[in-house]
Amino acid sequence: MKQDSDLTRQERISKTFQQRRKNLCLVLDNLSEELNISAILRSAEGFGVGEVVILHSKEKTPKLSKNTSKGAIKWLNLTFATNATKELNRLKKSGFAIVATIVDPQAEKVWAVDFAGKIALVVGNEAVGVSEEVKALVDKMVYLPMSGLTESYNVSVATAIALYEIVRQQEKNG
Repeated sequence: MKQDSDLTRQERISKTFQQRRKNLCLVLDNLSEELNISAILRSAEGFGVGEVVILHSKEKTPKLSKNTSKGAIKWLNLTFATNATKELNRLKKSGFAIVATIVDPQAEKVWAVDFAGKIALVVGNEAVGVSEEVKALVDKMVYLPMSGLTESYNVSVATAIALYEIVRQQEKNG
């Protein structure tokens, strides 16, 4: 078997797409900062996320920064949508558990959740978090604890931490 360094560019691309995590979806709930969205997409591509759903208002489809995403957008399966209920129900019908990150210490800590199976991770808007429409459809809400004095992590950092924990558990448990 060839080492990665011996593969042609096309063979590396093909291998990478075959290894995408079809059991992991990321849902961005009306994020407003294009740089955050692009940074999240870069992390999603690095973790091998199978699909990214970008929920947005009908008035404004987010622009993506090619510099911040470092080209990740051309390698991801992106879905732009304005109907959160329709998209989350589509994911549920496909067997995904919908898990939202929220800023609430009463929610379950992200590392205490069992992320076995198909997971759709939802991250919310930088200012208001996950919308009420989306909260009504989630199966579980998780929290990333903070030891410092700030209320929350930047959404792109929080997303990377949560994705890391999901991938860590799924790889550990096969």
